[in-house]
Amino acid sequence: MSQQQVDTGSLGGLESRVVEEISLEEPWALLERFSDLTRVTGTDDEAAAADYVCDRLSSLGVDYERHEPELYISQPHDASVDVLGRPFETGPVKTVAFSASTTVSGPVTFVGSAEDDITAGGDDGPRGPYHDVGDLSGQVAITRAGSLSIRATRVLAEKGAVGVIAVHEHDREPHSGIATPVWGGAPPYEERDKIPDVPIVNVNNPDGEKLIEWATTEDGIDVELETDLTTDWMECPVVVAEVEAEETDTDEFVLLHGHYDSWFVGITDNATGDAGLLECARVFDKFADELDRNLRIAWWPGHSTGRYAGSTWYADEFAHDIADNCVAQVNMDSPGSKDATEYTDMSCWCPEAHDLVTGAIDDVTGAPSSEQFPFRAGDYSFDNLGVTGFFMLSSNIPAEERDRRGYHEVGGCGGNSDAWHLSTDTLDTAGREELRRDIAVYATALTRVLTADVLPFDHRRTIQKITDRLDEYDEAAGDWFDFGPTVDALAAVESELEAFESAVDAGEVESSVANDVITELSRVLTRLYLVRDGQFSQDPAVSRDPVPRYAPAQKFPILDDHESRLLALQLKRAQNDVVATLRDARDAVRRRR
Repeated sequence: MSQQQVDTGSLGGLESRVVEEISLEEPWALLERFSDLTRVTGTDDEAAAADYVCDRLSSLGVDYERHEPELYISQPHDASVDVLGRPFETGPVKTVAFSASTTVSGPVTFVGSAEDDITAGGDDGPRGPYHDVGDLSGQVAITRAGSLSIRATRVLAEKGAVGVIAVHEHDREPHSGIATPVWGGAPPYEERDKIPDVPIVNVNNPDGEKLIEWATTEDGIDVELETDLTTDWMECPVVVAEVEAEETDTDEFVLLHGHYDSWFVGITDNATGDAGLLECARVFDKFADELDRNLRIAWWPGHSTGRYAGSTWYADEFAHDIADNCVAQVNMDSPGSKDATEYTDMSCWCPEAHDLVTGAIDDVTGAPSSEQFPFRAGDYSFDNLGVTGFFMLSSNIPAEERDRRGYHEVGGCGGNSDAWHLSTDTLDTAGREELRRDIAVYATALTRVLTADVLPFDHRRTIQKITDRLDEYDEAAGDWFDFGPTVDALAAVESELEAFESAVDAGEVESSVANDVITELSRVLTRLYLVRDGQFSQDPAVSRDPVPRYAPAQKFPILDDHESRLLALQLKRAQNDVVATLRDARDAVRRRR
């Protein structure tokens, strides 16, 4: 069987009927309509896309709500780089969302790569980006940074740079992007200074290498950077459909979601996801009388120019409903990319959902799959609320094929770097069979959650993942800190969970009680595994390590005595909080059996 085909032989009765009902008629019609819409948030084309989704839901008889929140959005318009005193004709030049909109000039200093000084722990590693770069006051920094990190921009600005030129790996058009670390675009009042205040310009690789060559000569060069953006509060449609389980009186729901805004027409990022959402709404509405939980399907604006502003608004506005009733959140982003035949290096999920996701992939496609740590990206705006998440990105073009084509690493479009965040992400980048297959994988996993007597989430896997990471942090901490109390508290939760599961299997615990416990553990363990800040906050949009409250332990090997004492104090307070929370979770499980 081709990996592009859908197999229903391993599926159960309802699963098989759901998958067989999936058609490309509705999804492909959406792609054709969206291929004429440049769906930048806050524009008429984005509103036209929302109109289309609403019209189709109405025609299909699917209930929905259309919200019109005002989101904080940054629309890049134009940018230029002029070399003062010598001729220089550039290829396409772009600025990024939340760059400063201004004109600056100054001498150019090459500062290397954003990744050169990161030795561990992503952007928050022991040294961080540009560790060896000195004072940049009055200078324009140029850096090789195909995916310039948010912290890198901030560090360069803090060193005095008046502007930043980022050199992309692409030879033609640089990728579009965003520069703020503020998740959701709009910062809380006390974090309002975190939005960059310098202009950022992206250039392609040939232009960037020429600028670096000139900048590193004895005479150097001066440049003028000009950026033009509109950054303001904008009314943006959020469309949310509801498929209610007709025969069950329940408030529990699964949230299936994806962004419908884009850079340019954005077919595989993310019109294909929007098409999949619409098809899932159509199909599951037909089987609503066989579902045990509700399915909520959301189309978000503000993903690209608002740092996930639409899903963040929803997480804020409906926080208690989600915290009380959402058993899982499922992100549909970049499915159906042409030649994407694996699920090995772009799909990601919470550990407790591993068997569910890989089982659906195996049963529908037989394609290779592997587990990835959930990125702090996409529209995973529900981590702080502690909601189990699965998928984010979808299938991928095999790595060896990407290498053969000369692609570099990107965060979507199945790994097609000739399409991701580019004007070339057009209808020809999507594959018909790939899209139907990916929708079938999503639908199968959804069916299994929507109809499960007991939710199919194994929190013992999450506990093991956390414990394994704590072993690494403990080794890095040496004599400075002991994570033993957390490891012991996790072991106590796991012991109670094993006894509880045995009682469930023996029929001694009602399924409703079992599901309450599973969901409550998600709220505790997902937050411990993925987030640093409070339940109703949003962690910043920067790279993260597992168990981020404890991740600073990686810094101990490079800290002096005084700094080590301060970090040990920070970790002590964090551990006190974590252990208390885990003890409460242990006791809650014990009381239910």
